[in-house]
Amino acid sequence: MKTIVMDTSNKYLVIALYDQGQCLDVIQEEGNRRQSEYAIVYLGKLLNRHHLKVKDFGEMIITIGPGSYTGVRVALTIAKTLATTTSIKIKTISSLKAYAGYDEVISVLDARSHKVFVGVYQNGHDLIKEKMIDIDEFDQLMQLYPNFKVVGDCDLVNQVQSEVNLAQNMYQLAKSESYVEDIDNLVPVYLKSVEAKKICK
Repeated sequence: MKTIVMDTSNKYLVIALYDQGQCLDVIQEEGNRRQSEYAIVYLGKLLNRHHLKVKDFGEMIITIGPGSYTGVRVALTIAKTLATTTSIKIKTISSLKAYAGYDEVISVLDARSHKVFVGVYQNGHDLIKEKMIDIDEFDQLMQLYPNFKVVGDCDLVNQVQSEVNLAQNMYQLAKSESYVEDIDNLVPVYLKSVEAKKICK
């Protein structure tokens, strides 16, 4: 089966094409303000480069958040449109988990306002519930998992930046995920709204 992989949720624009487990082509470009402008353009370039059409693909894997309010919705909107107009089936991956893959890691993503989204993973499994915390709380979290590598927006928490193959991680993780049954009611994961509700209580 041929697969489109797309992540527009945070600082990277990631688009990849897979065929029977092999990566045909991939773009992973930094620039969190480019997703809405270039996602469709870059997808078109990759398809043209390999003489393929959207209808040749059986599935699409996207990140579903947390992340940029606008960014998360770019890939989601494209996926919903393709699912409506073609026979493509959709799978979703947490944006934090996409950085983890099957490694032992703490994923951290910028949540703005001196806060970060965090998740802890081992062999593709969540060890904690994904959440948003103050940056000042991150060292305390690290103490609970001293041997875990930090990935994502490492500079925000004074950690060395690690290179991550987001497309490959998403493709591998999606193998254990089910297809979205109700694509019309699929919505992004916004951990910020969860935290806001807690504060208001």
